[in-house]
Amino acid sequence: MANNYRLKPVLKTVKQSFVLEDENGKTVYEGKMTKFSLLGASPFEFVNHITNKTEEHKVGKTVTVEQGGGGLISALSKRSSFKFDGQKIWDYLHDLGIRINSGISGKKLGMSYDVTFKGEPLATIANSSPKGKSLLTVDLYYDVVCEEKDLDLVFLVAFAIAKTEQTFYN
Repeated sequence: MANNYRLKPVLKTVKQSFVLEDENGKTVYEGKMTKFSLLGASPFEFVNHITNKTEEHKVGKTVTVEQGGGGLISALSKRSSFKFDGQKIWDYLHDLGIRINSGISGKKLGMSYDVTFKGEPLATIANSSPKGKSLLTVDLYYDVVCEEKDLDLVFLVAFAIAKTEQTFYN
């Protein structure tokens, strides 16, 4: 049975972090930078609070490249990535069997992402915002729908989308 979660950035520190909360606001997963590195990749802890499993990974800086001549088309064709344990995150996820199909969310201004794993539905991730705030004026949150057993993989996908602010995948 699928559960509803919300991915939120932690904005109180220079160490970029994200938490995934359940519907009651309880943190179920987090990806937190443990040491800021100015030039290279920074160590991150990925903590699943349901299984009490912690993994350490090296996460690089986000790099964005525009692939167009400017304007709206350029904004839609930018490519953002970061290295995850030395490999580009999108290559890493692709090698695992993750595919992401994105589109404009029908019920609100924003993007939605349908995530599959080895051809099977895994999660839905969609832009969101805090109650009473516009998507245009705040750091984006992401609504995540998935099964609890898939949190490790789904958190990494949501983390990658949020960290890169990549608009379209396919």
